[in-house]
Amino acid sequence: MDCLELSIHQRILSDIASHNEGGFAEEIVSSRIQMRKGPQADEGQTDVEHRETVDRNYVSTSRAHCNIAFGNLVVEFPGPRIADSIDTVVPILVEILCDVPYSDFDKSLAWTDWALPDQLVFSTMSALLRVSNRHPDYSERATSAIFSFVSQIIQEIHTRSSLTVLTQLMPALHGFYRAISSTSFCWTILQWENLTLRLQSLCSSKMIDHLNHLLVDILQKENADAETLTHVQTFVTRYIGQGRPLSGYFMVCCVLETEWTVLAQVLAPPTTTRCPVVEEAAAANQAWMALTRNTTAELEIPSETTKVVLKDTIKYALQCFADLLIQIQDMESSPPFDTYAWETISESLKLASICSLALREIDEHLYSRILLLLSTDSPISNNLAQEAALKATTVLVRSFPDIAQKMIGHLRRFVTSPLPLFEYGFASESRAPPPLSAAAKCLALCIRLAPGDDLVMSNMYSLLNYIAATSKDTYDSNNPNAHNLAFDPQMQSNSYSLETGLRGLSEDEKRLIGISTISAVTRLALEFKIEEVTRLTISMLLQRLPSAEPTVEAAIAYNLVDLALTAPYTSFHDIVRAFSAINRSANPDDPRFSNNMVVAAQTRLAQDLHRRPELYETYLVELLTLFADKGVAIQNLKIANHQSTTDDMIEQLASLLLPIDGLLAHVDFNPRYNPSPEVVTLFRNTWFLCILFGFTTTDNNEATAMDWLKPALARIALNTPSMVLEEAHDAVASDVEYNSVIRQEYANTVISKHRNALASYISYRASDIRYLSSGQVIFILTLHDIESMRSAAGLPSSLVPYFTNDSLNVHPGLSACMEAIAEKVIRDSINDLNSKASQQALPAHLSSELLALVVLSTHRIEKARDIASKYLNRLITSFPSLMCDPTLIFAILEVLTLLQRACENEYIDEYNPSYEFHSDRSGITLQLSDSYQVRNDMLGQLKRNANTWFELALGRAPMELQSTLQKYLAVNKASAGINSAELGASIAEQFGKSIGPVHRQLLSLSSLSHWKIDAAKVLSGQIAIKGYFAGEAAGIRSAKRENIDKFVALPLQTAPLSEIDDLKMKLSNTLAEIRGKNSKLTVHDLRRLLFRCAATVISMEKNDHDLLHYLVSLPFGVATPSALASGIDSWSWVIAEKADLEIALMGEILSAWSDTIKLHQGIFSKTLNYDDPFYHSVSYSPTDKETIDRGLAQARRVLTPHALVLQMLFSRLQAARYHRPGVMLIIQHLVLRSARAFRTMSTHALSREVRFSFLLFGFEALKSSHLDSYCENALRESLYTIAFSWFAVRPQWSYGANRVQVDADIKVLSEFLSYLQSDSVRGPPAISSLSTARLNSAYYAERMRSLNLPLRLLTENEIFRMSVWGNPTNDARKGGDLIGGTERTLLETSWPTLIRNLWALNPVIVVYLPERFKNPTIRYEVSNLVRSNPAAVLHVPEALDFLLGERLDIHIPKNLKYLLLWSPVPPIMANTFFERRFNSDPLILQYAHRVLAQHPVELTFFFIPQVVQALRYDDLGYVARFIFETAKISQLFCHQIIWNMKANCYKDDAAEMEDGMKPVLDEMTQKIVMSLSGTARGFFDREFSFFDEVTSISGKLKPYIKKTKPEKKAKIDEEMAKINVDVGVYLPSNPDGIVIDIDKKSGRPLQSHAKAPFMATFKVRKERIEINIDPDSLLNGDGGGIETRVEYDVWQQAIFKVGDDCRQDVLALQVIAMFKNIFTSVGLTLYLFPYRVTATAPGCGVIDVVPNATSRDEMGRAKVNDLQDFFIAKYGGPDSTGFQKARLNFIQSMAAYSVACYILQIKDRHNGNIMIDGDGHIVHIDFGFLFDIGPGGVKFEPHSFKLNHEMVVLMGGRNSQGYQMFQSLTVKGFLAIRPHAEQIIDTIRLMLDTGLPSFKGEPTIRRLRDRFALTLNERSAAEFMMGIIRNAHENVRSTAYDEFQRLQNGIPYK
Repeated sequence: MDCLELSIHQRILSDIASHNEGGFAEEIVSSRIQMRKGPQADEGQTDVEHRETVDRNYVSTSRAHCNIAFGNLVVEFPGPRIADSIDTVVPILVEILCDVPYSDFDKSLAWTDWALPDQLVFSTMSALLRVSNRHPDYSERATSAIFSFVSQIIQEIHTRSSLTVLTQLMPALHGFYRAISSTSFCWTILQWENLTLRLQSLCSSKMIDHLNHLLVDILQKENADAETLTHVQTFVTRYIGQGRPLSGYFMVCCVLETEWTVLAQVLAPPTTTRCPVVEEAAAANQAWMALTRNTTAELEIPSETTKVVLKDTIKYALQCFADLLIQIQDMESSPPFDTYAWETISESLKLASICSLALREIDEHLYSRILLLLSTDSPISNNLAQEAALKATTVLVRSFPDIAQKMIGHLRRFVTSPLPLFEYGFASESRAPPPLSAAAKCLALCIRLAPGDDLVMSNMYSLLNYIAATSKDTYDSNNPNAHNLAFDPQMQSNSYSLETGLRGLSEDEKRLIGISTISAVTRLALEFKIEEVTRLTISMLLQRLPSAEPTVEAAIAYNLVDLALTAPYTSFHDIVRAFSAINRSANPDDPRFSNNMVVAAQTRLAQDLHRRPELYETYLVELLTLFADKGVAIQNLKIANHQSTTDDMIEQLASLLLPIDGLLAHVDFNPRYNPSPEVVTLFRNTWFLCILFGFTTTDNNEATAMDWLKPALARIALNTPSMVLEEAHDAVASDVEYNSVIRQEYANTVISKHRNALASYISYRASDIRYLSSGQVIFILTLHDIESMRSAAGLPSSLVPYFTNDSLNVHPGLSACMEAIAEKVIRDSINDLNSKASQQALPAHLSSELLALVVLSTHRIEKARDIASKYLNRLITSFPSLMCDPTLIFAILEVLTLLQRACENEYIDEYNPSYEFHSDRSGITLQLSDSYQVRNDMLGQLKRNANTWFELALGRAPMELQSTLQKYLAVNKASAGINSAELGASIAEQFGKSIGPVHRQLLSLSSLSHWKIDAAKVLSGQIAIKGYFAGEAAGIRSAKRENIDKFVALPLQTAPLSEIDDLKMKLSNTLAEIRGKNSKLTVHDLRRLLFRCAATVISMEKNDHDLLHYLVSLPFGVATPSALASGIDSWSWVIAEKADLEIALMGEILSAWSDTIKLHQGIFSKTLNYDDPFYHSVSYSPTDKETIDRGLAQARRVLTPHALVLQMLFSRLQAARYHRPGVMLIIQHLVLRSARAFRTMSTHALSREVRFSFLLFGFEALKSSHLDSYCENALRESLYTIAFSWFAVRPQWSYGANRVQVDADIKVLSEFLSYLQSDSVRGPPAISSLSTARLNSAYYAERMRSLNLPLRLLTENEIFRMSVWGNPTNDARKGGDLIGGTERTLLETSWPTLIRNLWALNPVIVVYLPERFKNPTIRYEVSNLVRSNPAAVLHVPEALDFLLGERLDIHIPKNLKYLLLWSPVPPIMANTFFERRFNSDPLILQYAHRVLAQHPVELTFFFIPQVVQALRYDDLGYVARFIFETAKISQLFCHQIIWNMKANCYKDDAAEMEDGMKPVLDEMTQKIVMSLSGTARGFFDREFSFFDEVTSISGKLKPYIKKTKPEKKAKIDEEMAKINVDVGVYLPSNPDGIVIDIDKKSGRPLQSHAKAPFMATFKVRKERIEINIDPDSLLNGDGGGIETRVEYDVWQQAIFKVGDDCRQDVLALQVIAMFKNIFTSVGLTLYLFPYRVTATAPGCGVIDVVPNATSRDEMGRAKVNDLQDFFIAKYGGPDSTGFQKARLNFIQSMAAYSVACYILQIKDRHNGNIMIDGDGHIVHIDFGFLFDIGPGGVKFEPHSFKLNHEMVVLMGGRNSQGYQMFQSLTVKGFLAIRPHAEQIIDTIRLMLDTGLPSFKGEPTIRRLRDRFALTLNERSAAEFMMGIIRNAHENVRSTAYDEFQRLQNGIPYK
């Protein structure tokens, strides 16, 4: 390394030294340390004595560098490493230091700042001090070495030549001074004393003279040669250049500073001694700051000698001060630089002050000299000296507060004196004069420490009055409006004396006093940090600012900037507003032209605002607003006077770009991201003005004062946000054409120039340009100029947002010109980048811009993505080497994959398009259109482009491209199912194995050969080898780590037993944690563990059954899809590598599979089994998609693991069927065991695929096995039993909206059907002792045929049903129905035999046959079988309908005894058994009562209205008993049923027509109330009192019915104020939450002619369940999660009605809630909001208000033309995600309510009864007309539902994707509710006798049943519903009814 240039050599050593890892650096540097060879010192011999016996040694430059580096290395050493080598390091450092005085250094000038001796001493001494601080035991040794070094240096100065002293010893002393002043150390007073005494000789007159004459001595006495003189001259010049003259005077200054630095650290020991970066004088500054901030503790001085030394030091310091003062006074000019006079005066004052602190007494001479320096009588005027005096005062006042009072007045006079040192230029200086700042700090400290109250404000007022006096005296003559500026009323009397004192001064002196006082006041305000003081100061300066002359104005502006950086927000705002006001009023004709000073202040504020980042945007808005205002003012002036000259004003306007540029330069402020609309508008205005006044088109050939402008604009352009927002309104287009900052009169005078400029850019668009408005021309020029600047800087992506606004895109001419300009920008950008590329200077951020363009090429708006795609394609094709960037390649591949996912979304979740797709790998997020056509087009376009780009890259840089593609493919992320197919990976694989042009021979071979040739082997080999060695390296690193489980190390071929035992222990613990549900592992952790286990198994010579057991048990124990996928991967690896382990492994899989059967896990779990949706509680709440998604995720989590294992087993079956009998035997066992567990197999809709996949696997195993006929038949029958068990539950649809799942179900069923059709008996006769009649093949064949036919029939029906569900609208593009032939060929007479055979096999299948096959014969036969053998179906609730029928048959009473054991039916069915049609049979009534009592209260709670109605038929008291008993259990049930019974006492809302069961209801109510006691009675009283108090307001409003709304409102508020909320009370309509508060001002009277309904708002506390999901968690991922109950508060509005019968609304919403339950049970996201309505008394009720909703009527009154306009205004344009999400919500809710409106025949659907909520859902309200009545008694509306033109348009039109979705959802909703029609009908039938007007007796029920089309099969029912939709589509009767409502009631509809 010595051969290197010395500067490089030194840098390398310094870098090595700063290497914190330590070991390598220590070895390299330490090996270069050379100790001086010679005799060693005897024990006890001092260093000095030792040196006298040693010869001097020569130190080469390289050796010096190594020693310097060693010191630096020690400084950077970590603490533990220092501790380990302390005994070696300290002696080396001591030796190096003590060598320096006796060394001869090479005469080298290969140093930058300081000479080698200087650097060496500094490095070594700094290291010694730092090490000693960390290890105090070595402190004495280190300081002794330092003291010895000082003594040796001083001794050597006397004996060595002047040349050596000047070039070696004095630099060494300078290094000593730097080390002491820069390195913090805990010195002691004795060490200071020792050091001071040694340094005294250095300050003697003789020594100073000697050192001052060194250069003369070299020239005159030592006869140096020319080379030496040149060396000396260069040497000295370099030090002088650093401000360090190597003279005696300079050494005195260094000694003084060294002494006070050490003593200051004695008084204020440093709290930390480790500083990452060594700074000059850091220790000195730190120690001084400590003394100024804190009072020093009293120092314990050990002896009188020390006191004497301290006093002598003070005396010497003051003597230095006096001598220098005399010399300076005698000089005619400033003292020469080499005397270091001012610095020495400064350091002498500091030293004397600190010595005084140590002695705890102020030296009088010191005090007097300080007072003299800080007065107008000061003999000198120097910044450094007087700043030192102020600093000395500060430390003295801190420790001697008694002098503070005196110093206040003294300092106040000082700062208000016209001293020259206070004069400075505010425009050029970056800070106030140091003496002034120091004076202010000192004065602030004195004020704080002085005794007295309110000294801060009194002194501030005193200084402010100085400013007022100077202002008044100076400007009275110039300012006739000048007012009294005295601030403190108590001090106004002093104004006269101040003015008198100022009269003797000149104007310049007065101005100087004003300026210095302004600065002093500002510094004080900054020091005090008191908001009141800051506000006062700012107020004073702002008052002074308008009338100040230029220099004072500059001072004020300068100081206001400092104040603004600390001021409260309001004061900051006042300051920037004041600056803006002055800037606005600046007039070039005014002799006091002040614009420049204010702009300078504004610019400095902008540059320094990083201290207040929260104010960035506030200031930016102010500056941009000011810019716009000035631009408008210029135009107005020119319009008013065409002859006026505005050039100067335009230059003023341009100067405002300086502060804007300065503000935008902050790295932590970028308004490009997420700007507010206000900021966007202001930027747009600013750029329009820049274009209008030609700022962007200045002549480049002329040098002018405005040359700064274009670079500034370019920087501003980089931070300008997109000036076009993607928004729905025409605001952008309007702002472009009619912008407020462009005055048309002015623009018309200059627009021709701009139009010509635009035409020069795009001449072929001249015809379009001619018709553009001036605003549009300027906008397009703005687009051109900004984007040209941005693209030149490598920011192309900002061009795209200009094309995201519809209001601009729809303008033909404007849009065409914008596209042409975009083309020019792209072309120019390519040219700019070409020139940069030729210089290898492409912008570094171009990669991220390309990534942004990739994302923008998928934009929802066509023009935007076209521009992005074009720009991206041009860039990549122009610069193909950009495709060498891995980030870009990964982004392209990930976007391809995301677009693939987006297109697949149409099939995976048909009715819930995802809008956002994210890639964790690239950090990319795409927001896509909901149009699948658009998505497919985007994917096709990007795929074509990607192929082109990769071809280009393959031709240019094949190795780089393929290496990147290998990296992309090598990510070891396991995925199963659909997610395992990635288009990005496919493209990567395609080009990763392609042969590039550089492989010419392979390319030639490929062209000559008939076979396709590629590099697939190279691709796979590269990925494998890289993965192998990466894993090996990771294993080595893992093995070397300390304190880590040993199992993480990769196993060797001969793994030690201890490692295997550790691995087993880890596996065992993990399994235990998994089974205990407390594992913290992630999915990745498990995968890694399984593969390590597999690797160990493979590496072992002998099989280890324990490891195999864990390898299988762990994934089965977790039992999630990801865990089983990882397990299957590891099992497949083991089998592939060691085939002899297959049987053992398959045995473990069989065992684990069997465990899932025993434990009822996965497919054998009953937790997800199908059950009736009305066995679950029905809630009055909106449809919750999260509930559906959660159900889907849970089902997949449970069912998918077995599906994955089946896929693996099917593969193993195919591999083993010909030659692995052992494996086949295991498979047969697995099939048989599973088949025997058919009763536990899941019947969830999503288990269909898994179950029939297992059947396919079983049949394949049967076909592949060699079994005798008995065994074969046993296996076959077990498989048939599993298949039949699927049909032993109610027919199900698929769950969710996954078309892929439906298609997969159809495929697996079709394959199963194929097996059935080809199934035959094959086995040879069995060898058995059983009867031969049972063992021949004919018997088994007949047996198989008897089972095969019904199973084929059922399977074909299932396929047919699923095909209808997958294509409900019979869309030809989705294929036709799959109709089997078995049912068609079956004779009518064959059905009874088939049904009886099925009954013998499984009676439950027969119960559900009528639902599958709409044949009266079947229903008749099933009824006969059930009635003949009811015991066979006791466990099937649905069979009860066949036993009892529509009415009780007189022939079946003997079978009613079975009811005592029959499974419970849903509550609503049990309720119907109380009706007269069942003749009050005691057995039926007992069963009904048992069922109601058996169900949870939460379930029966929903059917309270029907339970109350059942009392009509309760002759034997069963219903009353149930009500009474349940009321005891649930207080909520008790309250609700009392309210309902009260509401049903009368048949009319006026409570005039008693219901026949009123006495029963009254008696029941009284009985329940009387039974209440204790807390239940208290709760009842509180609740009913609270509710009565609220509802009574309606009665009190009746006298106000004809009064105005404000009067009604006042009365409601008055009554609401009286209500107190008791603990636990709730609204009747919200029993699931408690009222905790009332908004007592929320009452609002509602419109009514004769009644007084009102609305109020209540704060309700509810509870919900939240599921916390960690996708990476082993136990909680894959659809799992932890449930927690969370309370939340919601403000609920409720309407209280009196005189309106709400029972019909209750019924309608009850049925709608049942619909919601049905839709949720099949996973359909059909949105319904069954809000609560509770009838509480005759004609009274409480209605929940649909939150955040607007009626269509209100929209019409607000002049909203149609729904489309409303949605655009609220959610954004049709292409925006917000609009599309809202439209989807509208479609889903529209479909749901269409089904409800049709089934219930809901009428009166005018616009007042149709709401749109905040998310876009449609919500129907007011159900006063149902079933058989309409408004006015006439059913004028269509019998279908309302589907008018605006609804269809909002969906996208009749042929749109949205409308197709609506049709499909409506039909599916209809198909979903049909199986539950009877329960819905029963719910309504029980209400027939209420006398509600909508009922017309039994015909109502008959017509209701007909609407379900129950006699039709699934396809016919779907076609029936399609006919209903066609009838509803834009039905003229709906339009006519809307028109009638508009004319009759004033309800608008368009």
